[in-house]
Amino acid sequence: MSQPSGQVETVMEPVNVSAATVYADALLGQLPGDSEAEEAAGQLDAIVGLLDGIDGFEELLTSALIDGTERCDLVRRIFHGRASETVEALLVVMADAGRLGLLRTLRRVLRSKLHVRQGKLEVTVISAVTLSDQQRHRAQQALAEALGAQCVLTFRVDPGLLGGVVVQVGDQVYDVSIRAELRSVQARLRRDIDLELPRLSGQAQTADNIEDSKDK
Repeated sequence: MSQPSGQVETVMEPVNVSAATVYADALLGQLPGDSEAEEAAGQLDAIVGLLDGIDGFEELLTSALIDGTERCDLVRRIFHGRASETVEALLVVMADAGRLGLLRTLRRVLRSKLHVRQGKLEVTVISAVTLSDQQRHRAQQALAEALGAQCVLTFRVDPGLLGGVVVQVGDQVYDVSIRAELRSVQARLRRDIDLELPRLSGQAQTADNIEDSKDK
């Protein structure tokens, strides 16, 4: 079973997602089965780990000071024998196009496509504060039971929620945060005011009519 993610994810730019999807589809088209695709995704995880762990490595791969040929040679020297031929070939294509800056987005898009292929549900849990490992584990169990499917959870933090959580499953959003409650209260107040205004207006008009009658 997939474990709850320990990372707080950021929102991907639509333009980057679109470009990364092209590369992800090309990579999956070269992989005959889930095991090979999982291996490729694991290699991309490791590469992103290098980007995070080695100062200046990402800047080196994406530097505008290096032309396409030099960047391709650099990728071959670094990843030959460390990545599969299929992944290495994709990296070279991306290097030649100057698109190695998409590696993080590519990794996430590829994972997402694998989850769909494997029948797993991707669920985003947004909370006001960072959830503990125990809370994430409970969320994993509760959502799997509620949705009747294996869930792959991504956690994000939004202090603006004030409390509670927002759960997003595909295009469906389930908001159980305090902010949602405040909005609900606000909506009820507006509705009550809208309903009350005509009655108050009618009372005021009646009072004016009575005063006019007295004056006469």
